[in-house]
Amino acid sequence: MKKVLTIFIVFLLTGIGIAQNNTLSGVVRDDNSGEVLSFATVKLTDSSYGTSTDKNGFYILHLRNGKYNIAFSHIGYNTKVMEIVIDNPDIVLNVLLTPSSIFTEEIEVYGEDPAYGIIRKAIEYKKAFKKDLKEYDYDAYSKFVIRSNIAKKDSLTGKGRLGILGLLESETKGYFRAPDEEKLIVKAKRESENIIKGFAIPLIVNFYDEEIVIGDLKIPGPVSDDAFDYYEYKLRGTTSIDSIAIYKIEVINISEIKPRFRGFVYILDSLWALKKTDLTTNESAMTGGFENLNFVQKFHSYKDRSGKEFYLPTDIQIYAEGSALGLIKIQGEALTIVSNYFLNEKAPPGIFDEFVVKVMPDSKKDSTYWVNNQLIKNSDEELNSYRKIEEESKKRKKSISFGISTINYGEKFKTDILDLYKFNKTEGNNLGLNLIYGNSFDRIYAYGKYNYGFSDKKLKYELSGRIRLFYDNSLTLRADVFRKLNTLFFIQTDLNLFANTLSSLFYKEDFYDYYYSNGFALSVSKRIIPQLNLSIEYIQEKSNSAVVNTDFSFFNKAKSFDANPPVNEYFRSAVSTKLTVDPNDFRAIDWGDGEISRFKITGFPVLNFGFDYSGKRINSGYEFRTFSADLTGSNKISHFANISYKAGTIIKTGEVPYQNLAYFNVAGFSNSLYLNFYGMNNGEFLGNKLYYVNLENNFGRWLWKDISIIKNLDLIGFLNAGKSEISESNYNIAAYKNFSETDKWYFETGFGLGNILSVFRLNFAWRLNNFKDGNNFKILLFVNNLAF
Repeated sequence: MKKVLTIFIVFLLTGIGIAQNNTLSGVVRDDNSGEVLSFATVKLTDSSYGTSTDKNGFYILHLRNGKYNIAFSHIGYNTKVMEIVIDNPDIVLNVLLTPSSIFTEEIEVYGEDPAYGIIRKAIEYKKAFKKDLKEYDYDAYSKFVIRSNIAKKDSLTGKGRLGILGLLESETKGYFRAPDEEKLIVKAKRESENIIKGFAIPLIVNFYDEEIVIGDLKIPGPVSDDAFDYYEYKLRGTTSIDSIAIYKIEVINISEIKPRFRGFVYILDSLWALKKTDLTTNESAMTGGFENLNFVQKFHSYKDRSGKEFYLPTDIQIYAEGSALGLIKIQGEALTIVSNYFLNEKAPPGIFDEFVVKVMPDSKKDSTYWVNNQLIKNSDEELNSYRKIEEESKKRKKSISFGISTINYGEKFKTDILDLYKFNKTEGNNLGLNLIYGNSFDRIYAYGKYNYGFSDKKLKYELSGRIRLFYDNSLTLRADVFRKLNTLFFIQTDLNLFANTLSSLFYKEDFYDYYYSNGFALSVSKRIIPQLNLSIEYIQEKSNSAVVNTDFSFFNKAKSFDANPPVNEYFRSAVSTKLTVDPNDFRAIDWGDGEISRFKITGFPVLNFGFDYSGKRINSGYEFRTFSADLTGSNKISHFANISYKAGTIIKTGEVPYQNLAYFNVAGFSNSLYLNFYGMNNGEFLGNKLYYVNLENNFGRWLWKDISIIKNLDLIGFLNAGKSEISESNYNIAAYKNFSETDKWYFETGFGLGNILSVFRLNFAWRLNNFKDGNNFKILLFVNNLAF
């Protein structure tokens, strides 16, 4: 298993291979102290079917009538095999395990630590393991518990734990074929009512891999071929299981500035196989708001038909905690029980295809099913949370509730709070009403908005509808009707307009210039294959100039707003096409409800080609054409070289009106575009020919890793270059002429501090040429990579 998806991007699967009619359950304890033994292994001796005890030592097996030999084992204890006859639906069997006789915690070492010799042998075992194990399948039961400080605690919540925000559990059938093919079939699943779309996945981390992939990070494994280049090892003690010694070895990462593990591995004497791992990522591997990520995984012996023995994971516990905005705390617990391994057995024909996850259409099961089938019993707190979340979700579906930036009316309708009020120099106070149907990932999405400017005394509206067709949503139809106020040379987002409202009201500083437009647009987009997407749009609109209609501001009353530039007032009719070529390999998830999601597994750059025709043959006031092309991508070359890039050109021929000239994308408060310019102003450089290159590199956190207050901030460097050219004829056509083309190539550079409160970025940008009086250095705080 080559990849581990970040824990709470929620998808994958599970299953049980024996027909189970009866329940065998009980508690496993230490025979001397009576303490419960968490995550002990419980397994049928003549089968690969089994389970593990939970944190309270409780286990569940589902078995048919018959006689069974069941082995109970735990590191540091002697295995106990018990014969039991299953002849009624509910049997309780409590078990006591005797501690083994071998146990040392302190080892005095002279010369090379013995751990190095043990790890060398473990590496050799790994090589033989990977050579001999070509293919296998398994069953898994997985459960995720997501906790947050925004969820209410109850009397059952443990000390130091947050309230339960959501739960997911599933049964999965998994297939693997070397070197890296996987397939997961979700046979049964359940999630709390507040999770719109998701399922738990068996997060099996193969610590025999050379690199463990977590998100976009690649962390060297503890027994990788080059492990001694990344880690130091110390033998910290020995224990045993039955008569076999187990070495407890501490894994110490050599470098704190690169992503590494630290913790312990337990290795079997003579066999040199991993028996247990207890590893935590270091601070350099903490991404996406995570502050702690811990993996505890136990291994058990399984054999293929030829009798070859392999130690494979039986239970996996993953614990994560983090925060967002410095306010919302998250704790995540993921538990997977794996059983029914069939080793070096051929998978059914055609099982490995583009779908890495397939959810069966009848996979959603009710609580009765899970009582009879789950391998880890739900705690009273979890059962109570299922009920509580279901009650709250049902209530929300019939009532008004509040989201982060929305007012929700039941399940499908909502209002965007940020769009209810705006203030700018043209409209003054702007009050609006809006209603949204659906979510951005739904097949049907609709948006309606009416707003009125009290200073320009104009009513505006926007009506938009979108539908996605076919089982894979590959065909999208969209229609828009509008009468609105546009920003010149800038793409509007709610957060940008919200920030502009505050700036205009309090400081009399409006970031944008405006003009009016009214008309309609129709578009169709078709993903022909995953690597090729074609879209066509037809638009008709009438453009009119806008003026400044208010002088109000709480402060800076003596200051005046800058005037809006006049635009070329004309009727535009245009047809545009866009072709996206994405040469990456894709995999897909079949959600079992007719929906399919695709995601990339390679990192090649994406090419976009565009063509726009606005001409008198289709009743447009001006005749011009637009040709565009760009290439975008990102590649993580090393821990210090995480490069993002974009290069492109826009060429306009014919009579180009002022508001349709090509412009550079300049960052605002909400940085929704892939890459931007940071040192120039909106609409400062225009032209009918535009060329640009944007480069960024995320250097990580190594520079200040030991300074607690800033240790989680990313250091980002950037270099941007652009060139604009304006023909004399197009300059003469423009209704407004107080703009310029660049003097040859424009260059800027700077650095940013990313991951501030998980979402903010602070940029410091310097112009290197094309200087402007008093405005050659900029500091900009923005919300990174959010599209609202």
